[in-house]
Amino acid sequence: MSYYGIDEVMDKLKDIEKKIDKLLGGEKEHTYNSHHTYQNEIAGEKRMASVTLRNDGVWCVEKFIDGTLMERMPLPGKAEIYAENAAENFVLLT
Repeated sequence: MSYYGIDEVMDKLKDIEKKIDKLLGGEKEHTYNSHHTYQNEIAGEKRMASVTLRNDGVWCVEKFIDGTLMERMPLPGKAEIYAENAAENFVLLT
């Protein structure tokens, strides 16, 4: 029996998601316009979150840890203030 690490599992899930997106109508290319950036350091871990507006009008939060993009979280149907609060929560809370 073989076991996978969390990074390997996440990579496999991302590959599966891309394949599903292609099957359901193709991948969409988005551009992101940065509006706000939040930064903090928690226990030696540098956190940054950027609130962006996607070209289709959806607010997103890009979450970084030590300069590495961990997640780009789209927030369809939510307002800019919601995205700002989500970004603040990421950088301020453990």
